[in-house]
Amino acid sequence: MATIITSAKKEKSPEVESQKIVKNHEKAALHHEKAAKLHREAAKFQKEGNSTMACGCNCKAKNETDLAKKIQKKNQKKQSQFA
Repeated sequence: MATIITSAKKEKSPEVESQKIVKNHEKAALHHEKAAKLHREAAKFQKEGNSTMACGCNCKAKNETDLAKKIQKKNQKKQSQFA
């Protein structure tokens, strides 16, 4: 007969969770900065008449923005647990 071993849930320290939230905010900010840089490059390429390169930069910027949003959503969930 198999026995089920259960472990007690670890208490999450508010200080540790707060540090994780801060790190996530910093990561999200970096992704937003990368997206802004890519949008500026897209504008530059569009001015030069190179819409193909502008479109590529725009797609990369969208990916960076999506990553930032994912991190922010994760933070929102953590903050609601500790609020």
